[in-house]
Formats: sequence, structure tokens, C-alpha cells
Amino acid sequence: MRIRHPLGRGGRLWLSERLEAAGRAAELLEEKKRVLVREQRRLAVLERASRNEWDSAWREAQTWVARAVALRGERIIPAATPAEPASVRCIWGSSMGAYYPTELSCRARTSMAAAEATGTAAAPEATRAFCHALESGVHHAANVRALQEVERELRATLRRSRMLQHQMIPGLADSLRRLDLDLEQRERDDVLYARQAQDRRTT
Repeated sequence: MRIRHPLGRGGRLWLSERLEAAGRAAELLEEKKRVLVREQRRLAVLERASRNEWDSAWREAQTWVARAVALRGERIIPAATPAEPASVRCIWGSSMGAYYPTELSCRARTSMAAAEATGTAAAPEATRAFCHALESGVHHAANVRALQEVERELRATLRRSRMLQHQMIPGLADSLRRLDLDLEQRERDDVLYARQAQDRRTT
């Protein structure tokens, strides 16, 4: 990577400062990467657990509604359906630049009276099971989103780290080396010119 820089001693200082800054930035990105990798692993465990819980809750809900329908027919479904939408409260937080859900509460508002009035125990159980499945699904969705956001930030961090490690830092170091060689050559040329001038004055 070619780095455009000022010439002379000022250019050497310019390159040295930026090379030092790039080294510090690379160290910070490595620390950020370690933190994000730990968070990614933690969230991956939560995502797998919530997915299993949601799958289990959904299967249980399907089982109970099938039993209720077998006992009272499909007309029982409206009686077992919550009358109001569920309420979801989500708090977002951040970690190393990743912004994702950190706290979540979900509550399905339902009255069991209508389900209990159907005359079969399967209807209230189906209502409870579907409310639990809904809550499990919402928590799983939040865990999926959190994992996606952390992985997105981790990928961006890895890109920036590779750019610094493989392009910017080598480019700055190479430009500094070339400039040092140029300055050394100029110093030798100046010394040689001064000696030649001194020789001409003494002859």
C-alpha cells in the first residue's frame, strides 16, 4: 500500500506518528475482537437454548389445540384465542459498538374464563401453551437479533484489523524505511558536496 506523505524530516515525523497510532489502533481492535468473540459465544449458547425452548413450546401448543379441536371441534379455537395483543418490552444495550436487545419482557394478555367455559380442560391448556410459545418465540427472536448484531460488528472489526495489519501498517513502515534511505543518501551527498567544495577552496 503506497502512502502519500510529506518529504524530508517533517515527513519522517509524520510517518512515525501515524505508524505508532496505527499500532495502538491495531491493539485496540484485537482487544475489541476478543471481547466480541466472548460475547458471540455467550449469545450463541442463549440462541440455541431459546430455539430449543421455542420448538418445544410450539409442539406442546400444537398438541393441546389438536386435543381441544378433537373434543369440541374447530369452533373452540376462538374461545382459546387471547382477546388482546401481547405486550413486549425490549431494552437495547451496546457492547463494543454492537447495539442489540439486552433485556426483554413479553406478556400475553388473556382471560381464561372463555376457554374454561368450553367445558373441556384441553382449551385452557391450549391457551396457556400458546401464550408460553409466544413468549418463548419473542425471547428467541431477541436472542437471534442480538447474535446477528454482535456477529455483524465482529465481521466489521475483523475487516478493519486486517486492513491495518496487512495494508496500513506495512505501508507506513515501508514508506518510513524508504524515506530513511532517501534521507541517508541525501546526507551522504551533502557531506560529499561539502568535501568537494572544501577541496576546491584549498586548491
